[in-house]
Amino acid sequence: MTVASNRRAALSRTFSLAAIGALIATPAMAIFLATNLANAGNLAFNMIFSRLLTPSQFHDLAVVLTLMLGVMSVLGAAQMAVSQMAARGLGQEPTLAALPRLNLIFFGILCLMVPFLVPASMSNSVTGALGIESGALLPVLLFALPVTAPLSLARGAALGIVSVRGMVLSANLEMIVRLIGAIVAWQLGLGMAGISGALVLSVIAGWLPVRGAIRKSIGPKSAPAPLSPLLKRLLLLCWPFALLQLAQVGHLDVDLLISASVLSKSDAGLVAGLSLIQRLQFFACFGLAGILLPTVTAAARDGRPVLRPAMPVFALVLGTGAALFVAAILIPEQVVTLIAGPAYAGAAPQLLFSVSAAFAFTGSYLLATMLAALGDRRGVALVVIALPISVTALWIGGQSGGLNGMIGTKAIAQLILLVGSLLLTSRVLVKRAS
Repeated sequence: MTVASNRRAALSRTFSLAAIGALIATPAMAIFLATNLANAGNLAFNMIFSRLLTPSQFHDLAVVLTLMLGVMSVLGAAQMAVSQMAARGLGQEPTLAALPRLNLIFFGILCLMVPFLVPASMSNSVTGALGIESGALLPVLLFALPVTAPLSLARGAALGIVSVRGMVLSANLEMIVRLIGAIVAWQLGLGMAGISGALVLSVIAGWLPVRGAIRKSIGPKSAPAPLSPLLKRLLLLCWPFALLQLAQVGHLDVDLLISASVLSKSDAGLVAGLSLIQRLQFFACFGLAGILLPTVTAAARDGRPVLRPAMPVFALVLGTGAALFVAAILIPEQVVTLIAGPAYAGAAPQLLFSVSAAFAFTGSYLLATMLAALGDRRGVALVVIALPISVTALWIGGQSGGLNGMIGTKAIAQLILLVGSLLLTSRVLVKRAS
C-alpha cells in the first residue's frame, strides 16, 4: 500500500470517528438514550408486575396506566406547541411571556378539581365502566392530576431551550420512582393503593428537574402578558400536533381492531404480538420528535440550514431500523419470542413486513414534525389523510390474504406514505434553498 493510500485510509478513519463522535455528542443522542432507558424501565415495570399481581389486579393496573398515559398524550400536543414557541423565543412569540401565569392557573384549577373527582372515581358506575375491581387505584392516582399540565408545559419549555440535562433527568427520574417505588410499596404490603401512590410520586419526580424551564424560556426580566393571546396561540399550534398524535395511534394500532373482524382468533393474536413489536420500535425513536421540533424551529428562526439539526435524528432512525431489519431477516423467531413471548412464534415470517411498516411510519411521523417546525402543516395533513386509506387497504388485505395479506398491505401502505412524505419534504427544502 502506498503512502498516499495510507494517508487516505487514515483520513477516512478520522472522519468516520469524528462523525461518530459528533453524533454521540448531539442532544438527539442524549434524548434517544434517555428515552430508551425510560422505555426499558417501563417495560421492566410491566414484566415485574404481570408476575407479582393476579391477572385481575394487573388488568386494573393496565387500565389505570392507560388512562394516565392517555392524559399525558393529549397534553403532549401542548408540550410540542410550547417547545416550538420557546425555540422561537420572545422575539417571535411575545405571548410566551404569559406562560408562567398560565402554568399557575392550570395548577390551581386542577387542584380544585381533585376533591370533586375523587368521590366520583369511587362510584360503582365509574369503576364498572372501566372494569376496575381495585377501588383505591384511581382515587389515589387523581392526586397526580394537578402536576400533569405543569409537567407537560415545563417539558415543552425544556425542549424548546434544549435543556438536555433537565429532560434526561425528568424522563429517567420518573421511570425510577415509578419502578422502585411501586416495588417497595408492594413489598411493604401497601397493595394496589401503594402502587398507585408510586405512580403519583413518579409524575411529581418527573416535574421537579424541569420545573424551572418555563421561567428560563422567557427570561427573568420579561414583562407580564395577558393570557388570552397565549391561549389562542397555543390552540393554533396545538391542533396539528393533536391530529398527528391521534393519527399515530391509528396508523400503529388499527390492524389490532381490524384483525378481530377479518382474521381467525389465532391469527388475530399473532397481530397483537407484531403490534407490540411495532410499538416498541416506534417509541424507541418517538422521543426524537421532541428534540427535532425545537432544533429545526431554532435553525429556521436564525436563518441556519435546517437539515443540519435534523441529520442526527434521521441517522439514529436509520441505524435503529437497519439493526431491526438485520434481526428480522436473520433471527425473526428469536426476536418475536423474546419480545412478545413463545406463544407468538408463529408471527416470525411476518416480522420483516412488520418492522418495515413501523420504520416507514416512524420516518413519516418525524418528517411531518420537521415540516411543522418550518410552519408547514402539509406533512401532518398527509399522515392524517393517509389513515382512512390505510384502514381500507388493511381491511381488503386481511379479507383476501389473511394474516400475510394484512401485514404485507400495512408495510406497503406505510412505505407509500413515507415516499410521499419524503417528496413533500424535499420540495419544501428545495423551495427554501432557492
